[in-house]
Amino acid sequence: MNSDLCIGIASTNDSLEVAALEPGKAAVVMKFPATGMGIEGIRVFLSGYGDPVRMAVAGVAALSLALTLGNVCGRETFIVSSSIANQAMALARYAEHTA
Repeated sequence: MNSDLCIGIASTNDSLEVAALEPGKAAVVMKFPATGMGIEGIRVFLSGYGDPVRMAVAGVAALSLALTLGNVCGRETFIVSSSIANQAMALARYAEHTA
């Protein structure tokens, strides 16, 4: 899958840090609370992109985030061990280089 948008999400008990990479544009990093409202905020952000999205998630809520946010046609989701990458930007780069 070729993807123009790569997302990294690092989850902790308190927050969901999201990094977005798109070719030719500056990286964007956002922070959401680790609540249902935070997940809905990420879902709204992702809904603005019609192109395929590649996403890597890690941390305490990685599995639930992958199931909640990644179950969309055209979205490729990777669950990554925090020992490999635990920062949102590193996770976005992971998604970018995973083919």
